[in-house]
Amino acid sequence: MERSIQTVLVLGASGTIGSLAGGLLAQNGFRVYFLSRHTAGSLKGLERAIAQARSEVIARNITCGDYDGLLAEGCEKADWILECVAEEAAVKQAMYERIEPYRRPGTLVSSVTSSLVLEDLPKGRSSDFQKHFLSTHFYNPPGKMLACEICGQSRTDPSVVDFMADFLESRLRRVVIRVRPTAGFAGNRIAFLLFAWITELAEVYGVEKMDYLIGPYTGRIMAPLATIDLVGLDIHQAIIQSLQKHTSDFLHHKLVLPDYVRRMIEAGHLGRKAREKGGFYRRLESGKYEYIDPKTLDYIPSFQPHVRFVEEAKQLIHLGRYREAFDTILRAEGTEADIVKQILSAYLAYSYGLVGEVTEPSVGIAGIDKVMSAGFNWAAPSALVYMLGGREKAAKLLSGQGFEVPAALQKDTACEQYPFNAGKYFPAK
Repeated sequence: MERSIQTVLVLGASGTIGSLAGGLLAQNGFRVYFLSRHTAGSLKGLERAIAQARSEVIARNITCGDYDGLLAEGCEKADWILECVAEEAAVKQAMYERIEPYRRPGTLVSSVTSSLVLEDLPKGRSSDFQKHFLSTHFYNPPGKMLACEICGQSRTDPSVVDFMADFLESRLRRVVIRVRPTAGFAGNRIAFLLFAWITELAEVYGVEKMDYLIGPYTGRIMAPLATIDLVGLDIHQAIIQSLQKHTSDFLHHKLVLPDYVRRMIEAGHLGRKAREKGGFYRRLESGKYEYIDPKTLDYIPSFQPHVRFVEEAKQLIHLGRYREAFDTILRAEGTEADIVKQILSAYLAYSYGLVGEVTEPSVGIAGIDKVMSAGFNWAAPSALVYMLGGREKAAKLLSGQGFEVPAALQKDTACEQYPFNAGKYFPAK
């Protein structure tokens, strides 16, 4: 069957990912319907899309409306229906039931779900609906984060997945990662496990101290708790709860949501979206930041932590001497060094451990490398192994921290290649 996409219907266009993914489509010349519960929400989505494109021209390709007024028209004209509604199975399933009477046979339907089990979402829908249903998990913001995890469920026509993978790569310039239909796929499952563990440690060692210890010098553009502020604490909570429910493995016990994080959410400390209330951090009018005390939920001034091995590693990274920097970390002793080694070990053990479960064994670590670098701006697991000095040193680190060395790490060859863009993921700040 010859497939083509000319018109796209975005459901949930008032949200960040719906508006920005829809904006990318409009930038690339596609006709796009922006729908949400209220037209005002769709118009806000349009504003967000225009800001991403830095051009009002894309508005010519976007029609805004609400479900009551334009759902039938949008479904009838769409070649692809992109569902971006709330990350709740019941909400998504109710939307699928609502669109099915208007959807043309053969129209593609995809969800941007980041944590739900894809297999469950289209249950009860027609055979044609399920045959053309898949996941297209865009990363936020899609204008900067190019990763897109993609997969079908058991009833999806494989040719649909092949077509969409090619479309995303060739027309939207996405870095496509094929995954299996598991909760959280690869990127969120790895990242949010580490986020959860770090929120737990922050209760003991403080917010600023944890972001300092697991900061950019360890291979990430943005520190972990600052990243949660960007994502939103409510979204973080939803993903953690879904992973708690739908996954179970050797690090499952680290999928925690500390009580103080629940209290932050209840008090409206949701991160950057909360503005005045803030999240883990709150920006002052002066441009400086305060950070939250997990015990009291009061904001306190920065104390700018300083740990010798961290500063030495950062200086070596500044000079481009990456392996020497990680040798410094490996030689360091004390509580702070143990924390850094534990988090680095967990990242490697979990990433390589998911090869064959979430990504195909034949792909090796390559798929997970792509999603962590293009989806989170983190150093790819294989790049980190290189920085640590290779497989043997990485395996020694994992064993010393109590982790089993995954088979995929033991036979990895990607880690033998020098990552020429290393400076992007190891900023010395």
